[in-house]
Amino acid sequence: MILLNKFGFTYLSYKALYSFQTLRLFILFRILDPFMHYLFFATLVSAIAGPEYLSYVVLGNVVFYTGRTMMINFMSMFRGERQYGTLELNIASPTSTFVIISRKAIVPLLDGLFVFIVGLIIARLLFGIELPVEQFGHLLLLFVVTMFSLLSFSLLFACVSLLFSNVNLFLNFMIASFQVFCGVNFSVSLLPGPMEAVARVLPLTNSIEAIRSIYQLEYNAISPLLLNELMVGAVYFIIALILVNVMERLARRQGALFKNV
Repeated sequence: MILLNKFGFTYLSYKALYSFQTLRLFILFRILDPFMHYLFFATLVSAIAGPEYLSYVVLGNVVFYTGRTMMINFMSMFRGERQYGTLELNIASPTSTFVIISRKAIVPLLDGLFVFIVGLIIARLLFGIELPVEQFGHLLLLFVVTMFSLLSFSLLFACVSLLFSNVNLFLNFMIASFQVFCGVNFSVSLLPGPMEAVARVLPLTNSIEAIRSIYQLEYNAISPLLLNELMVGAVYFIIALILVNVMERLARRQGALFKNV
């Protein structure tokens, strides 16, 4: 009963927010769709730049797809809350809004972890991208740091998305921006100076460079990249925490939250 009370909230959040509740849909959305995504860019880059860049692009897209999944999940969570009018109820609850959001974030976080692991398995089995055994510790560290960074940014992203009436347009704009600025398919060093500066404060850039260095496709120092990613994630986390508190105070004062959006 204690476990049911503790994890029942998370389970109900999953049932409420995820449309793919059957094994068939889960495989379609979480295995076939990322596979087709990686295959498309691998084929494209092989045709344009040659097969030697295949590993470079596939690994970049594994991290990018994980980030995209988490952003979509968080935005869907907040959009559903606003659509069904439960966001204000959460804020009015005696439990801290941030605690409620954090508990609901467990499922999107696990979903992101699953997508990341499946992406690496696909990269190994279908594209022959082999992880050097001695780098396994770095990969685990990358795993943790990237998830924290993505979680922080996704939380901030979902809060900001409440300001837009057309959240899908905002989502597509952000996903396209990440694909350009984060070095998913090419090195960010090829971007003009100001654009590279923007790329350095986005959550995926350092992780993508780090995973390529772990797989020895680039030769950057891994620890500084992970530290930068951790710092970027921490900044986004603090901003998201402040934003949630501001939303909570505004809602309590006005008795409504973004009613006119």
